[in-house]
Amino acid sequence: MILWKDILKPIAAVVGHNYSIKSVIQKITSAQTDIAFVEKQGALIGYITNGYLLEQIETGKNLDEQIQYKDDILKVPDSLPVEFFHNVTVVIGVNSSGGVSGYSTVNNSRHQLNERQLVHLNEIIHGAGVGIIRTNSQYEIEFMNETAERFLGMPGSFLLSRNYQSLLTMEKDLQNVLDGETLVSVNSTINFKQMSGNFYPLKIEGKITGLVHMFYLREEFEEAVQEVDFVRHLYADLQAVYDSSNEQILVIDEKGTILRVAGKFLNSFWKTKEADQIIGKQIGDFTRRNIFQPNIFELCVKQKKKVTSIQESADQTRVWSVATPVYHEGKLEKVVILSRDITSTAPTHTETEQSTQSFKTEKKQIVYRSGKISALLSNLRRAAKMNSTILLEGESGAGKEVFAHEIHFASLRKDSPFIRVNCGAIPEQLIESELFGYEKGAFTGADRRGKAGLFELAHKGTIFLDEIGDLPLNMQVKLLRVIQEREVARIGGTETIPIDVRIIAATNRDLKEMVADGEFREDLFYRLNVIPLRIPPLRERKEDIFPLAVYFLEQFKRMYNIEKSYTPEAISVLEMYGWPGNIRELENIVERLIVFSQEEWIDREIVLKVLYGEEESKKKQPLVLEMMPLKEAVAELETQLIELGMKKYGTAAKVSEILGVSPATISRRMRKIKK
Repeated sequence: MILWKDILKPIAAVVGHNYSIKSVIQKITSAQTDIAFVEKQGALIGYITNGYLLEQIETGKNLDEQIQYKDDILKVPDSLPVEFFHNVTVVIGVNSSGGVSGYSTVNNSRHQLNERQLVHLNEIIHGAGVGIIRTNSQYEIEFMNETAERFLGMPGSFLLSRNYQSLLTMEKDLQNVLDGETLVSVNSTINFKQMSGNFYPLKIEGKITGLVHMFYLREEFEEAVQEVDFVRHLYADLQAVYDSSNEQILVIDEKGTILRVAGKFLNSFWKTKEADQIIGKQIGDFTRRNIFQPNIFELCVKQKKKVTSIQESADQTRVWSVATPVYHEGKLEKVVILSRDITSTAPTHTETEQSTQSFKTEKKQIVYRSGKISALLSNLRRAAKMNSTILLEGESGAGKEVFAHEIHFASLRKDSPFIRVNCGAIPEQLIESELFGYEKGAFTGADRRGKAGLFELAHKGTIFLDEIGDLPLNMQVKLLRVIQEREVARIGGTETIPIDVRIIAATNRDLKEMVADGEFREDLFYRLNVIPLRIPPLRERKEDIFPLAVYFLEQFKRMYNIEKSYTPEAISVLEMYGWPGNIRELENIVERLIVFSQEEWIDREIVLKVLYGEEESKKKQPLVLEMMPLKEAVAELETQLIELGMKKYGTAAKVSEILGVSPATISRRMRKIKK
């Protein structure tokens, strides 16, 4: 775009409206110009040129007579683009202060505009990535741009006036172009250069005067196609990663307008069904309407750094979010927010106080997001309504006691005692007295008043026998009698005491195998195994790792009064770890991360160091966790490798390089995994 101030000339001569012809001639001559502007009371009202002066003299006017001038002038702001007006010969430019900045005649303006447009056109032609060659009707080269010279490896001075038809090798006939036909996507060769492009007839005033060849080197085009194909595959890979992830990715501009949403859309959090319904909305509108709190975008903008927050909606949906500001040349460009739903469907902490006992039972919170735990809790709560004995099986640290609490509080016994017994922690010589109690004087060192056993204390409530597999064989017989008869006898006593208790047993050992080895009574096993429930290890429910990690972090933050947050990369490392110690190990690791991380953010490097130490040999390898057909095992291992690779490297291109397969194979496999 060309502005008036780009082409204006300075005004060299100004004369009064009552000047004589002679005075104006002298003024124009001394100023060495061909135009003078006429002024009246400080304002320009017209102009007079040398040609107009001569016309006045030729008509017989005396040199001392007053001049006549023309007034077809127009004043325009000099910052406006050049345009032309009807019945105007001279344009006077006015600057922002209202002063005259120069002038231009319409003819001169047209000439200047054409020159500048020609310069721009030449810059476009020579700077284009397309070769351009023009010939006349005899196929003689009349013009070629710099790109064509570069493509062909020959200067224009060498090719000008040469017959282009004789230089080209191609299947099509150029005569068709001179007959008015356009040839599209034609392959041709010149000087061993392979080209592809279009031939156009050149028409001037309706007559074909030659042709124009616009082309590119096929080699460069194929490279460009490969780059486009790579970008397309990369986009597909990223979209597959986003769609298969559990995170919502939100992009917000510097003014708070939501631009894009990718990944898993958290519709319950936004109170809307589709992501498209929030695009273009202001993020602040949602917090003002109390859809959720707080506004993490606002926190990020104010603090000018990456921030993390747990956001909560009106219906108690809880979302862990990390907001990262993106700056360009020191100016905020956008904020990217990564969010994940950490809502637990378990009820919050409650406490019940026993009026007849000094036991205070606190319900433990179950934090989960996985379908496996959801299904387990559904079965568990149905079983809790009955008085049947329940056997909880699971690895050490999987949370068996927490689920035992859930059974108790879901039962009709929730207002009665919950007694936990660790069968492996009580010395063998004391376990009978602890479980069943003793009368006064029953043995040396016994309390003079006697003591009620744990079964008595659990009357009307629940007794939780943890690590039941560690119970000695002689005690297994006595426990079997208690379960069968629903009564206990204290050591040293002669009377039996009836009890009404719900028994929940738990073990991290294979009781069936122990029965086969003679280490556990078969009759007791069947008494305990009325309703068996398996607690899956943490590695089988990876969806729960993230909410548990956040839950423990929030607990320790309150305990130690500190501020710490995970980076998304740190969470990815936690989710890929095998967790042989299950939830107990995760809780310990989170506390260790808080101790060892010196910065506000717990990042990937510190998590790797805490989990694996410095030894490469400790790194967890992908593995298949159960027996299955070989074909399924290979597919499972392939899935684990691809998921591990995407977590670690982020792109299918890098994963394909590491695994030694094509990016297309990775993309197909990812789509299959997603389905």
